[in-house]
Amino acid sequence: MTVRIGIDTGGTFTDLIGVDETTNQLVVAKTPSTPARPVDAIMHAIDACGVDKRDIDAISIGTTVATNALLQRRGASVLFVTTQGFEDVPYIQRINRKYHFSLRWRKPRPLVERRNCIGLAERLDFHGAVLTPLLDAELERLAAEIEERLTHAPGQNLAIAVCFLFSYVNPAHELRVRDFLTERFPNIPVSLSHEVAPIWREYERGSTVIADSYVKPIMEEYIREATAAFQGDLDVPWALMKSNGGKTTAEAAESEPIKLLLSGLAGGIIAGAYFGRLAGVADIVTLDMGGTSCDVGLIRGGQIAHSTNFEIEWGLPVATPTIDLTTIGAGGGSIAWIDKGGLLRVGPQSAGADPGPVCYDAGGTEVTVTDANLVLGRLDPDYFLGGAIALNPVKAEAALDALGARLGRSRNEAAQAVIDIANENMVNAIRVLSIDRGLDPREFALVAFGGAGPLHAADIATKMGMTRVIIPVYPGLTSAFGALIAEPKISQVWSKHFRSDAIDAATVGAHFDEMTARAVAQLREEGFEGEPRIERSISMRYWGQNYEQDVPMPVGAVTPDLLVETLTEFHRLHERFYGYSISGEVIELIRFNVTASGSAEPVAIPAIAANGHRPDPSQAQTRLVHFPEAGLVETPITRREALPAGFAATGPLIVEEISSTTVVHPGQRLEVDKVGVMTIHL
Repeated sequence: MTVRIGIDTGGTFTDLIGVDETTNQLVVAKTPSTPARPVDAIMHAIDACGVDKRDIDAISIGTTVATNALLQRRGASVLFVTTQGFEDVPYIQRINRKYHFSLRWRKPRPLVERRNCIGLAERLDFHGAVLTPLLDAELERLAAEIEERLTHAPGQNLAIAVCFLFSYVNPAHELRVRDFLTERFPNIPVSLSHEVAPIWREYERGSTVIADSYVKPIMEEYIREATAAFQGDLDVPWALMKSNGGKTTAEAAESEPIKLLLSGLAGGIIAGAYFGRLAGVADIVTLDMGGTSCDVGLIRGGQIAHSTNFEIEWGLPVATPTIDLTTIGAGGGSIAWIDKGGLLRVGPQSAGADPGPVCYDAGGTEVTVTDANLVLGRLDPDYFLGGAIALNPVKAEAALDALGARLGRSRNEAAQAVIDIANENMVNAIRVLSIDRGLDPREFALVAFGGAGPLHAADIATKMGMTRVIIPVYPGLTSAFGALIAEPKISQVWSKHFRSDAIDAATVGAHFDEMTARAVAQLREEGFEGEPRIERSISMRYWGQNYEQDVPMPVGAVTPDLLVETLTEFHRLHERFYGYSISGEVIELIRFNVTASGSAEPVAIPAIAANGHRPDPSQAQTRLVHFPEAGLVETPITRREALPAGFAATGPLIVEEISSTTVVHPGQRLEVDKVGVMTIHL
């Protein structure tokens, strides 16, 4: 027996799903996360799935360790080494503001203290030529600064980020600094900007390399603990999900941890695209709502969008290839609170797994979205996580009574208000990815997963004018399934600067050939031996603009005709995105992008029986469930495993399973396909 396993370690739960390649059956497990030592939850999930460790062939892991370290500000103490005179760049940031007319708004706090920004006397010009050489005396001065910090704070977790002006053109000075520091301070990790983010825009490159240094010691510890835990009876190949939707070896992940920033989020988009294809849908919005956060992604024409403009928080960019998504603090554990103006708010604060919602009866005292769903009858207190966690409805009701009294509303009205606000927060996140980009969400289907996604999906889709909701198999484990099916992937980015009236096809082709060779070589180093798929694009903008569009270029020899067609495509993309194009205007080509992808072993969801069995309505369990459009309704409750292929029913209906609960509102129609994927027609 050979079993391949995918694992997703979230802020609240750690999920596992695997496929037995001998029987083509799925194995699953779900266990509370252990934030202080994430590898413990991974081992608990492996033990709980019931598979003999000797039968496990490979493990893929998506993790939020880097994400949480950045969001919770618990990373390393970073020394930022830059060109003299540019020490303030992390604090100057950009000229734009989040709130243009607020007198209280302050720029986000960088991940490095100002006193730890050290400038060295060196300088390159924009061609990479040396204007001021880097002398030994400057390196010794840097060493003295490091020694001083080690003396005054010997136990601190120190990391060094190096970002010299124009190092993406000529990295010689950055490499010299690393060689010097590696010899003098071998135990301090060093990140170089030309390796982490070889792009122009000094602030973005500096912010990215600082973030890489900030999480590097934490990721090194995580990988070291996981490697130690896997040794012995679980000595199998294992990989980590990257932000670009691919996976990589532990060794490669350790060298550039910032590429794992969205590791735990990318798996959900990968799996969402998979289940969309199963349902025959190419245009999809994915909704991954867990216990702590909600992640929303967009898939057009079956293709997952990518970006290099992710922000940790507003104004703190990370310029590394990522799947294009947005994340907000909206999960089952999101806390309901009343602001100074007396308005009800939900999130972004979360009760997490410990102490968790009030109904966990583990010390939590603040109302959460899970408490509201329980009070409204949407959750079975005796079947949460298949009965692994017994919920206390009495405490949840008392907490909602107290919140309702402050709002002047009944218990159910207060609970429904909490749900409505949480839903509206998620609707706004979908608007950012769709309407704000000129896309009509009514043309998309919603693929909802995560432990809480199917609870809220029908409400959210209705608000967006969508007509179809798709619920994957084991929705609470969908991100883990994405980790299981992810492919090895390498993304290369190279900043250059060409004008469309002064560039030739041979030069563009030479740059792409060099980048492709590097990407394929790195893919080979990570163990992929097959024929890789190559995707490439050029980031372009009109002369004088500040922001660019990524224009795909088909693989093959770059001929003059292909270059002209690619430039013409930029005009079309610009008009589609901004509503106009400028025919004849000079175009700047400012960044080349190449992605080399391998192929993973295919995973097929086993078909379920279409045996003609239908749950007997007279034998069905029912309970009172509150729906905003109908009030309290006696609602049938069924287990998902009891629904055969071809099953169809009209709501109201609650479908329960170990990893999630699906709510079908009155008048909506539920259908089950041949592999058990559910579709709700609104």
